[in-house]
Amino acid sequence: LSLEWGDEQSILGLIERIAYRRGLGDLLAQGVRSAALKLGKEAKKYALHVKGLEMPMQEPRICKGMALGHSTSNRGADHLYALPTIDLAGNVEAAEKLFPQCMPEILEPTNETFKPDMVVYTEAYCAVSDALGVCKFSTTENFALYPEDIARGLSELPGYNHSGESLIRAGERIVNLERMYNHRLGLNRRDDQLPDRFLGEGATVYNMDSGEVVKEGLVVDLEYMLDRYYSLREWDQQGIPTSSKLKSLDLADLIKDL
Repeated sequence: LSLEWGDEQSILGLIERIAYRRGLGDLLAQGVRSAALKLGKEAKKYALHVKGLEMPMQEPRICKGMALGHSTSNRGADHLYALPTIDLAGNVEAAEKLFPQCMPEILEPTNETFKPDMVVYTEAYCAVSDALGVCKFSTTENFALYPEDIARGLSELPGYNHSGESLIRAGERIVNLERMYNHRLGLNRRDDQLPDRFLGEGATVYNMDSGEVVKEGLVVDLEYMLDRYYSLREWDQQGIPTSSKLKSLDLADLIKDL
């Protein structure tokens, strides 16, 4: 099997070997983190993953909200955990409604200043979407539905009385509960990281029409975004929920695990 960049037949052949665990496929079927550990030497720097889950298609050096969302996701580099795409979609209406204090910077995909504000909110809303089985194309993808819209529907059911705020709080509870589970397993800030390639190897942005260079040398300032993200979440600087945060979410029974 000849592995050449852009050779689709080689890619299809490798996928089949992974599926049937034949030859090299048996190693790669374990995921890139495990494969790199077994290969040793310089393999680690080519294993692009967060918490063992491989990177999806979004370019973190250009999509800074996605960069943070991949790193803080409690299940690894999954773009559907936060789906912070207000900037990528140019959704001015949602940005002005949800983050008026962050305008206009929050709408620039490469501007890191207020990406933590967006990710904190969209992580909670994604958790609500997952819990209710609501497609994210209608929630965090384009905000055809805001939390208060879903709350109105839920409140028509006997025994339910929700607001948009109460749903986002429920999403926060989910995110914090997951984070505490990861804390029990020993995960902290060192695991909320991106592969070194995105932190030190600059990317170039081109104009899609003209092909001209728009920006060069883009990397992710992850430490800045993590600091602000943790502060907004009321977690400590190791990414662990504080006792006061857990109390505020009626999760005080988890304080013993801090």
